[in-house]
Amino acid sequence: MPQPLQQPDRVLARAQQGDARARRLLVERHGPRVWGLCTRLAGSEAEDSYQQIWEKVLRALPGFDPLGPASLDTWIGTIARRTLIDRFRRRQVRGEVVELEGLRSGDAGPEGRVAERQRAAMLERALQRLAPDQRRVVVLHHLEGVPLATLAGEEGVAIGTIKSRLHRGRGRLAAILGGTP
Repeated sequence: MPQPLQQPDRVLARAQQGDARARRLLVERHGPRVWGLCTRLAGSEAEDSYQQIWEKVLRALPGFDPLGPASLDTWIGTIARRTLIDRFRRRQVRGEVVELEGLRSGDAGPEGRVAERQRAAMLERALQRLAPDQRRVVVLHHLEGVPLATLAGEEGVAIGTIKSRLHRGRGRLAAILGGTP
């Protein structure tokens, strides 16, 4: 009978050795966050992006150092962001409507859940109206918590450019959500 894989360190070590079950557990644990990034930033290419990201993660996994400067979650998130940015640069993906995950609170009644879904849909439509470079910065900084300096490095631009995109993106969102085109 196979030994259970309960401890995160044990799962990581087994996944690094190529254990299929441990790799599935990693995808189950980290997949929702990666999928959220893909749906927000890759639109109609979310599934392809998701697969590409996991191919890269699993290929590079044996080289990941759990004692290094980045946690596994941060490491996977960085691969995901860089892959999505690279895909955008190559294909110039634009304007797909996607859902925002995680905006519902668990205690809302039926009316509250409907209102939350409407707000999420309205925000999603507004995000899709942003220029792609502004949308990436707004989503990654505000929804994923990526620091501006990290975004600047990943995008290959000055931090001032990232700040400008963020400022313009937030201003455009405010105008869209406030009813001004």
